[in-house]
Amino acid sequence: MSYADLHLHTKHSDGEWTPRKVVREAAIARVSCIAITDHDQTGGLPEAIEAGADFGIRVLSGVELSTFDGTDRHVLGYGFDPSAESLRILNEGAQADRFVRAERICERLAALGVPVELDAVLAEAGDAAPGRPHVARALVRARHVRTIREAFDVWLGDGKPACVEKRRVEPREAIRVLHEAGGVAVAAHPGIVGGPETLDPLVEAGLDGVEVKHPLHGDRSEAAFDEYALGHGLVRTGGSDFHGPRLGGVSVGTVAISEEWWGALLERINERRAAVGRAELAV
Repeated sequence: MSYADLHLHTKHSDGEWTPRKVVREAAIARVSCIAITDHDQTGGLPEAIEAGADFGIRVLSGVELSTFDGTDRHVLGYGFDPSAESLRILNEGAQADRFVRAERICERLAALGVPVELDAVLAEAGDAAPGRPHVARALVRARHVRTIREAFDVWLGDGKPACVEKRRVEPREAIRVLHEAGGVAVAAHPGIVGGPETLDPLVEAGLDGVEVKHPLHGDRSEAAFDEYALGHGLVRTGGSDFHGPRLGGVSVGTVAISEEWWGALLERINERRAAVGRAELAV
């Protein structure tokens, strides 16, 4: 039985499925615990918690915060109070920026001769704040490209003609906000950024953990980050980074952490919650 898949996305950010459908899929995959980690917002959490009760899945509060320290770096948060004021303000700023960014991307695409209307992008986003995957889907629907991957490879990927940089929040700010909310901060898929040494500044800023298990981490990378986490007193996490079948990647529960790692994560979360006067989570 898979134990915990702690990296899952829903329609509330750039995933394909509703929180309930993701939870249902976790139950089918025999996952015990999950975290919905939508980008820069927690709107899917109430539905996920309700579905978790129906399907017998424990749902931990989660989020994936977009930060920048010379390169794009994502910070996963777990176990926080979603109503915390500092986290709400940080997420609202990120969501507002996504609308501005989508509008600017559409302007660039029009100038490049591959126009898509902002309304078409917003329709793809539905209840979520728009992101590049939604623009990519609009490009496919307008028949400018054949696939979402092609949209990124030609127009939207980093350094491509229609790419617009996102709002800049430093990792240390994300870590501070998560701690204030009673949560822990974990470096998301660090192997995408570089080697373990790239985590040193984050550890100095109070990083709690490392996402060791991730679909884009090979055995060598996983072993290196595992050793780094153990050597620096960091908890180890992992997950499938599931966005949906159309967007590729692995299925829910394919990448999961052991009960041992889950227990260490809960212990660190409760230390952070106690430090700001919030009730402990049940073990």
